[in-house]
Amino acid sequence: MAGVDAYKKALHKTASGRDTEYRLLAQVTASLIEAKDADGDMRTNPLKMRTIAEALNWNNEVWRTFMDDCRSSENQLPEKLKGGILSLGIWVNKETRLAMNGETTLDMLITINRDIMKGLATSAETNTKPSVPGGSQETPNRPTTSTIKSV
Repeated sequence: MAGVDAYKKALHKTASGRDTEYRLLAQVTASLIEAKDADGDMRTNPLKMRTIAEALNWNNEVWRTFMDDCRSSENQLPEKLKGGILSLGIWVNKETRLAMNGETTLDMLITINRDIMKGLATSAETNTKPSVPGGSQETPNRPTTSTIKSV
């Protein structure tokens, strides 16, 4: 998908891929939410089934890309973090298959993506912004988790 290709290119051009990863997860999570909220039943509505399948495939591709990145010898994340991302990626793959078969909802995939987004936002703020006592440390031009929840 074009979004993942853009992610790969941007990740190599930036000092930190956190913002790119955050934005990509925000986009794919919004797609999952839109698919979940689409009218109809996926078992009887081909349009809803296609919308869900496209969102799930995109999300799965994003997670496969994260996993591939963790397996790269150039990845400098701590081993424990890489292991956690790989474990989550395996779980996302399994959950995606269940959701495609109508055996589970998209809720847990959405929740996992939001949790990772929170971690990316917190990590970026901690590493790139000085602490401002009593002030907001929200990063400008970045969708917030509350923005994603409202989509």
